[in-house]
Amino acid sequence: MNAKDEQIIAQITARDERALEALTDAYGKICRKTAQNILGNSADADEAFNDALFRAWNAIPMNPPAHLQAYLITLTRRIALDQCRSDSRKKRGGGEVPVALSELEECVASEENVEAILNRNALRTAMNQYLETLSDEKRRIFIERYTFLMPPGDIAKRHAMTTASVRMALSRMRKALKKFLEQEGLL
Repeated sequence: MNAKDEQIIAQITARDERALEALTDAYGKICRKTAQNILGNSADADEAFNDALFRAWNAIPMNPPAHLQAYLITLTRRIALDQCRSDSRKKRGGGEVPVALSELEECVASEENVEAILNRNALRTAMNQYLETLSDEKRRIFIERYTFLMPPGDIAKRHAMTTASVRMALSRMRKALKKFLEQEGLL
């Protein structure tokens, strides 16, 4: 953890409200962009980020995270996904989030039972090992799609690729991930 994050955590623990401003300055842009990719609009993204700040404010004093940026992005993403699921139930619409998550369905089991909970850390470790096998560009593409839930067209623009080539690269990475997880005994 860097000194800046340690200072922010110390401010939160001391209940210094300037920590919220520091979090917003440091991680607001990436958190809001992640939420906007999921929810589709900036107002809902701002709300998701604000909810994440509130949860971090309440949780960090008792359980400081090892990686503040990852923690805040994860909080924001979970809140946005929950909101997206809620909105989807209400209107049964489509969107990018269900598509991105369904692409990974065949690679990762989604059963929520005791065994699945116990295997979560093993899966996380295996996923990180798989990501280490990828080139930097492929790893960024994979993370942009499945962590930040960016549409393939946006990813293509960021990497000066065609949307079709991004979709093909993602398809190949999913197949390789499935094979990797099978070899690790996780599928």
